[in-house]
Formats: sequence, structure tokens, C-alpha cells
Amino acid sequence: MSTPQVDVVEGYHNDIRDDIVPYLPQPGGSLIDIGGGTGATAAFLKERGLASRAGVADQVASSEAVATLDFHRSGNLEDLDFLSSVIEENGPFDTVLCLDILEHLVDPWSVVARLHQSLAPGGHIVASIPNVRHYRVSGGLFFKNNWQLADAGILDRTHLRFFVRETAVELMTHSGLELIGVHTPPRMRHPKLAKALHVLTRGRADSLVAVDFVVVVRKP
Repeated sequence: MSTPQVDVVEGYHNDIRDDIVPYLPQPGGSLIDIGGGTGATAAFLKERGLASRAGVADQVASSEAVATLDFHRSGNLEDLDFLSSVIEENGPFDTVLCLDILEHLVDPWSVVARLHQSLAPGGHIVASIPNVRHYRVSGGLFFKNNWQLADAGILDRTHLRFFVRETAVELMTHSGLELIGVHTPPRMRHPKLAKALHVLTRGRADSLVAVDFVVVVRKP
């Protein structure tokens, strides 16, 4: 299975996801960023000492990769043979990042299961997964009969799968990985609304204001 390489989009393929730093295991070891674009995040984490070795697997051409990466493999992430070749050449990994990539895949469950096998004992997967229950999406659907795809965001037109908190956890644990935590990064436009909802519902409506969830799992 082959897929054409994609052109680099500024602010998308070369964005640094420093928001996931608090959720990374310490100390850092070998790290791979699945769908990590040019490798800006992986290189940043290595520079910060959060990874001793860092690389990327993505459709972006390896010629576009950040020079300080230890490896960058370009290929189809849905092709388990491709993933296996990356793992055999560069694994096992202490940390695998899946930052806003799994929702773009036809079968993210098979990919997570293969990444599970790539982990060293005690290794972690840190996944950022958009939350389709966010009030801007669910409110638009229920009150305005609106489900409008966009060029970016939770309803990105390239998203093939949609998740809420429970199904995001199921995706990340179905292969036997141990759940370490589910976090909500502070990326919300209305923090006062979030605080009011939390107080009024005693936390039951927190997922209505979560743009995404960071799910951290570990290989026992």
C-alpha cells in the first residue's frame, strides 16, 4: 500500500506541540512521533532533554525533515508493513507520540496495536485526540441541525473517525495497554464558561469544553 507524499503546510506539519510536555514520561529515552510532519516537535523534545533519540514517521517527504532528527521515515501510516519496517530499524521506543493523527486513519485500532508492539517494557504512548462532544460541535448538531466540515479543527474534513472521552480511552487501551491518565490541555476559548460548568455540574460536563484529550497509556 503506497500513498503520495504531502506538501508541508506551515503551522500544521511544522508546529511544535509543547503543550504535551507535562504529560511525557520522565526521563526521556527513544521517541517516535507518528504523523509528526517535519519533526519540529520531536526535535524540540530532544533539545529539551525529553528524548535521547528522536524521529518521525509521516507522509511528509524526508527531505523536508528537521536536520537534528535521528531518523525520518516517509510513508503511509495505514500500511502496517511500513510501520513494521520503521519499528524494526529504529525501535523499540520508550515514547510514542500520536498527536492529532489517529482520527485521520481508517483503522486507528490496528495502528495502535502495532505501536503497542513497538514499545519497550514500561514504554508510553501519548495521544492527543479531538473531542467531538465539545459544545461547539454537539451544540451545533443538536440545536442548529449543523454538522459542517471545515479545513481545520474538530470537524476537519480529513477526519475519518470521531471520539469522545470514553471511546478515545477504548482506542488506546483495547490492545492491552494500561491507562495512566486522561488530561484536558488548557486550550479553550472560554475558561470562565469551563469553570462555571465544572462548578454547576460537579465536573460532569467538563468534556463539553474540552477541545481534545491527551490519553497516556503504558506497556505493562
